[in-house]
Amino acid sequence: MTGAGAWHIGNIHVSDGPHGIRAQEDGAKNNDSYEATCFPTASSTACSWNRELIGKMAEGMASEAKELGVSVVLGPGINIKRSPLCGRNFEYYSEDPFLAGELAVAYICAMQTNGVGTSLKHFAGNSQETHRMTSNSMIDERALHEIYLSAFEKTVKCAKPATVMASYNYLNGVPACENYELLTDILRKQWGYEGLVMSDWGACVDLPACIAAGMDVEMPDSCGNHFNELLEAAKKNSRLEQALRTSVYRIEKLVAAYGKNRIEKKEAKCVSEQTRNHNHELARRIEEESAVLLKNDGFFPLKDIGEILLIGDLADKPRIQGGGSSHIHTDRVDNFIEEFEKQHIKVHFARGYRSNTFHRDSRLEKEALEKLQKAKKQNMPVLFVGGLTDIAEGEGYDRESFELPANQTALLEQMLCIDDKIGFISVSGSPYNMELPSKCKGLLQLYLGGEAAAAACVRLVTGVVNPSGKLAESIPYCEKDVPSYGYFGRQGEQNHHLDDVAYRESIFPGYRYYDTFDVPVRYCFGYGLSYTQFTYSDLQISKATNESYQISFCIENTGMVSGSEISQLYIKNPQTDDFRANRELRGFEKTDLKPSEKKKIVIAIDERAFSVYQNGEFQVIEGVYEIQIGSSLQDIRLSETVEVNGTKLVSPLYRNTKVPLSEKDFNMIYSYPYTHFSDMKPGEFTTKNSLIQMAPYSRLAKKWIRIGKIAARLMYFPKSMQDPEVRMMTEGILEGNIDSVCNQSGGLIKNRTIKKIVDSANKGALK
Repeated sequence: MTGAGAWHIGNIHVSDGPHGIRAQEDGAKNNDSYEATCFPTASSTACSWNRELIGKMAEGMASEAKELGVSVVLGPGINIKRSPLCGRNFEYYSEDPFLAGELAVAYICAMQTNGVGTSLKHFAGNSQETHRMTSNSMIDERALHEIYLSAFEKTVKCAKPATVMASYNYLNGVPACENYELLTDILRKQWGYEGLVMSDWGACVDLPACIAAGMDVEMPDSCGNHFNELLEAAKKNSRLEQALRTSVYRIEKLVAAYGKNRIEKKEAKCVSEQTRNHNHELARRIEEESAVLLKNDGFFPLKDIGEILLIGDLADKPRIQGGGSSHIHTDRVDNFIEEFEKQHIKVHFARGYRSNTFHRDSRLEKEALEKLQKAKKQNMPVLFVGGLTDIAEGEGYDRESFELPANQTALLEQMLCIDDKIGFISVSGSPYNMELPSKCKGLLQLYLGGEAAAAACVRLVTGVVNPSGKLAESIPYCEKDVPSYGYFGRQGEQNHHLDDVAYRESIFPGYRYYDTFDVPVRYCFGYGLSYTQFTYSDLQISKATNESYQISFCIENTGMVSGSEISQLYIKNPQTDDFRANRELRGFEKTDLKPSEKKKIVIAIDERAFSVYQNGEFQVIEGVYEIQIGSSLQDIRLSETVEVNGTKLVSPLYRNTKVPLSEKDFNMIYSYPYTHFSDMKPGEFTTKNSLIQMAPYSRLAKKWIRIGKIAARLMYFPKSMQDPEVRMMTEGILEGNIDSVCNQSGGLIKNRTIKKIVDSANKGALK
């Protein structure tokens, strides 16, 4: 019922994903994994909107997993993006559950068809990193089922993942790993899931309660600290004993299905050169389809150029992935300078800023501005490579600012005063303030594009490849425009409600909020430019059975170059005051077209497209709906109405209610018991709490916070405390439940020690 060490269930090896194989042995640090291909992250691949391409990536990963002896890959991650400040957004697909679910199905089906299991994560409501082990996601019933469980439901039913990973957070007052409603009532009884449920690493504290709720195995090994309580509980409870037997059966079933990938320790573990070469090229092709051209004022493509000026530290030291448990140890990373030179283009380079700090460097700025002035006189194209750096975002902590790093902002402002004929190459795991980048003549968003991102970028900006990516999330103008603002991470009221996380935006995350309440965004959901143009025509709608429809239309490439268009189907809901989004994505297709080529697209939608969750199930809501076909959310090309039969929507709120909801409004729709995790007092603490939570009441907790910081620094010396790996470790020690800190300390922290810390906090040593 517990991991065999850190990375085995029984005798099969599990490995972090989801954009590469991070296989390592027990006791190794995050950056001590075997070499593997670093594919583009989920934030990037989602912008391809290409199910087949996502499947090809999963196939490539599966081939490496088998060569490394890995049986189960921990991924994909399909948590909904509530805020662009979430430090782990680069691992997630979208703010929209339909898109996330479709891509996850493609990923899982392809990987498991190729003999490697997957672990769908993080189930559920895990949308922030701040206090991720102790925070309580407070989500009303409609939002929970329509938004935060919807992608999981589709993926479980359609792809049947080998395992599901229960998340760190509490969900409506109950730890996800102990949540019977989530793991048994919903996952198994309603959705029919028959696979194995594992905990996220260190998320299981009360093992008997977790098993009783429907979890099968805790990860990683808890050093025997949970054995006695499990055995004693099983002796006293026959139902728990039966649950144990069921869990053992599921573990054995998993091992039997995927154990053939096992490699004995004495055998060398490495990916063959042939596989690596194939996957490196695959990673490039994926990024070429995923990068999003956000602005092009006649700047791109840069054809027939002999020289170019590149400015930015990230041009020389590309950022290809995020920090944390998904960090891939790759043996090759394409470099922007070298990739331009491969195209016989002479590169002039100025660093301009340093990516390992936010502080300005006057010498580097001066050099960059001098080279910019020379380039302007020679009419030489200029590219600024910038965005969010490693120290800005990563697993285990949320971003502290929505802004472009200050040193880049200062340099870019000066550059634009000299010459606005600049192309901005954006690198980031999630959106940021693009006010300055949008003043450049061209803007290409790469997200975190994997080890071949630079090669893909060069082929895109020189016109070898036509950009075809479209945004899988909205890019707002500012942090305060985000619907979860004030109720996310460290934005809590008076900056102290870090553990009681009210999802006050309810069913309106992302574009559902901006579109419904007329909040302008810088770049909308589904948006992306091309070097060619497409026209839409001949919309046909035919009713199949009940409230299911078949929609067909034609797309023609009316430009001069080949390209790919992502057509999107939105359902515009009845124009009433009902508490419902203005419109929602219900279908999409990506189509390759040569100049003057025309193709017919067919998309089927079922009654779920017209449904809301009420009375304990999804029910079709009557009314006149508009089926819209567009190039983006704000670029609808074709539309037609249909009248749908169903029931009435039942809600105590109306759509003209201000969002985020007031506390009074939220109380009207939130039906779960309230907790007070942000205001815990002496006498209430357990080993589920963190050092940070107990520090105000315990000198011993304060002492161990100091020890933890020193330990993290020594463990990763000589890295900076701002390094993503170091910061994730530090935040884990300080903000993680102390049971997990004990179990994963390698025996350095004893079980009796953490009990002393809890006892001291409950006595309230500090008033």
